[in-house]
Amino acid sequence: MVASANIALLVAVFLLNSDRIQKAIEICNECLILLNNTDQNRKDQFDSPQLQFYGAFYEVLFSAYCRISDYISAERCGKKLLVLYSEYGDLVKEGNVSIALAEIAESLIKFANAKQLYEKAVKIKRQSGDKIGEANACTRLGTMLYKLGENLNAKEYLEKALTITTKIGDQRGKASCYEKLGNVFGEGEASCYGNLGTVFQSLGKYDKAKEYHQKALVIRTEIGDRKGEATCYGNLGTVFESFGQYDKAKEYLQKALVIRTEIGDREGEAADYGNLGIVFESLGQYDKAQEYLQKALVIRTEIGDRKGEASCYGNLGTVFLFFGQYDKAREYLQKALVIRTEIGDREGEAADYGNLGTVFESLGQYYKAKEYLQKALVIRTEIGDRKGEASCYGNLGTVFQSLGQYDKAKEYLQKALVIRTEIGDRKGEAADYGNLGTVFESLGQYDKAKEYLQKALVIRTEIGDRKGEASSDYGNLGTVFESLGQYDKAKEYLQKALVIRTEIGDREGEAADYGNLGTVFESLGQYDKAQEYLQKALVIRTEIGDRKGEASCYGNLGTVFRLLGQYDRAKEYLQKAFVIRTEIGDREGEAADYGNLGEATCYGNLGTVFQFLGQYDKAKEYLQKALVIRTEIGDREGEAADYGNLGTVFESLGQYDKAKEYLQKALVIRTEIGDRKGEASCYGNLGIVFQSLGKYDKAKEYFEKALVITTKIGDRNGEASCHGNLVNVFRSLRQYDKAKEYLQKAIVIKAEIGDRKGEASCYGNLGAVFLSLGQYDKAKEYLQKALVIKTEISDKRGEAVDLANLGSVFRTVGDYEDSEVCLKKALSISRDIGDRKSEFQILREYAILYLFQCKIEDSLTCLRLCIKIYDELRYFLGANDEFKTSFLEDSGIFPYKLLCNLLCATGNVRDALYVEELSRARGLSDLMAEKYSLETHISANPQSWFSIENIFRKKNNCTCLYISYFHNCLHLWILKTSGVLHYKAISLEEYLVQAGLAKDLPLSKFLTDNLQSLGNLPIEDCEDRSLNMVELQPLSPEKKSSARLRLLEEDEEVISSLSLCYKMFIAPVYDLLEEPEVIIVPDRSLYKVPFAALSETEGAEYLSETHRIRIIPSLTTLKIIQDSPEDYHSNTGALIIGNPKVHWLLPLPGARKEAEMVGQLVGVSPLLEKEATKRAVLERISSVSLIHFAAHGNAERGEIALSSIPIANSRNDIPPKEAYMLTMADVSQVKVRAKLVVLSCCHSGSGEIRAEGIIGIARAFLGSGARSVLVALWAISDKATEQLMSRFYEHLVEGESASESLHQAMKWMRKKGPAQVSEWASFTLIGDDVRLDFDKQR
Repeated sequence: MVASANIALLVAVFLLNSDRIQKAIEICNECLILLNNTDQNRKDQFDSPQLQFYGAFYEVLFSAYCRISDYISAERCGKKLLVLYSEYGDLVKEGNVSIALAEIAESLIKFANAKQLYEKAVKIKRQSGDKIGEANACTRLGTMLYKLGENLNAKEYLEKALTITTKIGDQRGKASCYEKLGNVFGEGEASCYGNLGTVFQSLGKYDKAKEYHQKALVIRTEIGDRKGEATCYGNLGTVFESFGQYDKAKEYLQKALVIRTEIGDREGEAADYGNLGIVFESLGQYDKAQEYLQKALVIRTEIGDRKGEASCYGNLGTVFLFFGQYDKAREYLQKALVIRTEIGDREGEAADYGNLGTVFESLGQYYKAKEYLQKALVIRTEIGDRKGEASCYGNLGTVFQSLGQYDKAKEYLQKALVIRTEIGDRKGEAADYGNLGTVFESLGQYDKAKEYLQKALVIRTEIGDRKGEASSDYGNLGTVFESLGQYDKAKEYLQKALVIRTEIGDREGEAADYGNLGTVFESLGQYDKAQEYLQKALVIRTEIGDRKGEASCYGNLGTVFRLLGQYDRAKEYLQKAFVIRTEIGDREGEAADYGNLGEATCYGNLGTVFQFLGQYDKAKEYLQKALVIRTEIGDREGEAADYGNLGTVFESLGQYDKAKEYLQKALVIRTEIGDRKGEASCYGNLGIVFQSLGKYDKAKEYFEKALVITTKIGDRNGEASCHGNLVNVFRSLRQYDKAKEYLQKAIVIKAEIGDRKGEASCYGNLGAVFLSLGQYDKAKEYLQKALVIKTEISDKRGEAVDLANLGSVFRTVGDYEDSEVCLKKALSISRDIGDRKSEFQILREYAILYLFQCKIEDSLTCLRLCIKIYDELRYFLGANDEFKTSFLEDSGIFPYKLLCNLLCATGNVRDALYVEELSRARGLSDLMAEKYSLETHISANPQSWFSIENIFRKKNNCTCLYISYFHNCLHLWILKTSGVLHYKAISLEEYLVQAGLAKDLPLSKFLTDNLQSLGNLPIEDCEDRSLNMVELQPLSPEKKSSARLRLLEEDEEVISSLSLCYKMFIAPVYDLLEEPEVIIVPDRSLYKVPFAALSETEGAEYLSETHRIRIIPSLTTLKIIQDSPEDYHSNTGALIIGNPKVHWLLPLPGARKEAEMVGQLVGVSPLLEKEATKRAVLERISSVSLIHFAAHGNAERGEIALSSIPIANSRNDIPPKEAYMLTMADVSQVKVRAKLVVLSCCHSGSGEIRAEGIIGIARAFLGSGARSVLVALWAISDKATEQLMSRFYEHLVEGESASESLHQAMKWMRKKGPAQVSEWASFTLIGDDVRLDFDKQR
């Protein structure tokens, strides 16, 4: 048996040495089977021949399996040998096999096992006294620990190996230790493991790395080790690359390449080509990089180095990624992945998944990127690769940042930072600090951003990472300072970055810095400088073949040309960017270009209100395409930006409802993702929308929210913009001192940050403030300063605004010629850029100028153009009633009033009436027409001005009194049922002087002051229906001005206010009021006049004694009611509400009686007290013919208090308003089919007095479909109201019309005793005169 085994062993060894490995394996396995079946094979007999043969055969098998890379079988045999050697006590062989098994474990990516085996080998070699073996084991363990990212432990073992080799004089081993230590301290290639071209992250101590590699080089050269010498040159090349010293890196790698080519080291030659490729890649020389990496690939393929081949494919993939050739990048990385998966290279597989993740990130496919990076993370974690794990966390952090998920981004970047700090990876630590800095920048937390970026800068400076120092720190700090509006600081840091990049030959980084400096100059309004720097960036990007960067430059240049007013060039450049991005598949960039093209098509800053610059449909189209892409790829930040830009487009179009909707969507996203700067921007833009609509309180609220955020995050430019926006609000509110205060704050900031455009804007605003204050020299000085800057920087819209304001200054001081020159230039610019709002305002100024010059026809022409443009702008407001009302008040009313006045003055009273009608209740007409599914035909086009005066042909026995006032000129039209039109113009000065008042007292102020006392009851009669308890108090003496007239007692010196109203509004046309009913169309404050109570003198007949009186908001609204579908209004059903229980207000016993009385008359059970809830009312309000409220009313808008449903667990005695108040908004959301709505509540006729009319609850009912509404103008006593309503319904149920019933009720109230006006004259009927069929009701 022994002899046979011996022969078999000799044969197996011979076959192994002659490369007939499979035959050797077969013989060994057959012999082992025989040995296992032999009884003599007893393992307790250590010196038995069988046991020795047993070990010998396993040694041959172990070697054979290793030769054919069957590591699984080799590992099985090696483990058998370890047991045998341990039993033999053969420490030398046990140590050697431990090292061999560790190498196998490492190849199988079992790093934890490899580490244990190396540690075991170190211990065994030390026990056996094998110093060379111990040094070798320490070196291998150090290398393994380095690979695991345990750099400090790696350093410890490598230094132990160095100590041993130095002591025993092993020069070759000593050199090897220096190399390994160099790799730990620097960034080297672990070529022995075939991981070619891959740069390892390390401790970042590059000086130390260089020192050790140079020591190794000296030794290798001394001993004539050419191969080792080449390795040292290669390692030094990678260190210089890490330093950013690319020329040095090239020099050393080329030296390595020369030696390896000479000695025929094909594997090393491939490694050098690969590393040189990476250097050229870092230099932005992608063509060169591609050339060298392909040379490496050819060699790797030729020599059958599958692992190296995969590495080359991976590196070429990253080069194509830089080229912007994403499909190519994906193709090569997937080739690498296939090979690595086949050969079981788990570490390389993770690298490829990570790089593919980066490709998808570049394409804007963030969810795909996340998927691949998470695959990489799983592998890195499984194989214990701490360094790679940190890298995956970092990359995932940047993906979440791109998705706008900043909390997630922070979480992952902080995980990366923890690992890198633990393993001593200084370069990675700096990267994480830098990335966290950019996250904080995105969140608008600029102080935090600066703190983290400066930490990164400190580390990079310490470790000598010049490239990182330039790009990630100086460059990023520059962009932070730019975001903060600190442009000088931004320039300083970006120029530092540029210097470093130019020095180290980093062409790509150089281009980035030129680009960033370009955007800084753009922000400063220095567009020529911006263009110069962006074109430098473009030249470099084109030279180095960076397609993505090239597209970015074209995009930025497009923006600059847009700001310069060179719109064709802007479109040309943005379209070039778009073409490239589409070609390379850059979805994110493509979205950006759609957005920019939208912006360019608008030819201006989309963040400015009414920036009407042309092709808005095109703008919307491109921005909506951008939005679709960003939504698809999950780019939340970009999605918010697109909603915001679309909002500003709609704002520019005057479509404020749409603008608000889109800006609020943007605000929601910005708030969700924690983007504080973006949130502030949304608040600011929403403020501009409300400002454009004349909603100044709302605008102020939003601007102040924006100001709080910008101040908190340190955004100086944003802070200045908020100050500027608030200035415009204070100007509109005529708070000029406040406006000046905020302007001065803004100017200080703009000067500090060097923002020329902003500075010019502030000068312009100051000029406008001084113009409003009448300080014309100051106004001219500041407006001219603004104009100079705006002309220089080509701010066309700003130029037009300042020219228009200068025109106003010159006109005011009587310099009409200069005024016309300025206005002519302003009008030309506004028309060139398509800014319709500015054109409207300039034409208004022209009309005033021509009026001053007595050029009446020219003035009329301009005013007609004004109302035409106003109508166009109004159309874009869509169905938003609030916006239409505010827009008319803020912008439209003046041209209408002036045009009406001029037409009257020139004798064209019919057209004047049509112009006046165009400004009356337009919003209400739209609401009513929508409810009735009708169209309104009257517009600014004079061809539509016909037939409205014929409305009353359908009526009998009535006359229409149409009233308008402008300053102290009163216009009265009388429309007869025959179609005849009468007109009278009245000057109010004479009447005011007769009453002892100032001749220039505004009519609105007179009416407000002198009719106010009608709504105040004496304390002893305080059971009124007012929701505002303060109104129960009598007027204090100090509130009674000398100008106020007393209503309730005779005064010999002053005519009563009601008599004065009669003389102004009725007396001049009384003779024309021949019919028994007068239908009055009041103007603004005249809604407060109780026309029923007007009489010529105290004691004379009231107008309501001789005429029935009814109010209509406009002729158009009456026509719409008349044209409403016959089946629209209900003929049956009644909803009666009485004394809703509002426990914190006084009860209204009279209101309950009143409701019971009405209910009895119409045969309906009323909703009383607790039953009269808001829910119950809204459920029934749309199905009845009569609605009657007897309840508390709000003094501001007449809104009605109903009974509230108790809210569970509420500690507040008074529930929220929406729980019990019937508001205008509630009414506007239902379809009211009632013929008559009776609002028997205090102040039900109240509301905000606007050009549109009274904006209150009565208007809401008319707009929702009610045919007529009976309202109270002031607070009324409960008892008096009950009496009046009792008489009103007695007549109504007898078949009288609502107008006649009110007339008779008032007549009865006057006759029953010495009734005061306040008790009987409060109620007014608005709308149509209806009759109700109470037989049907019952």
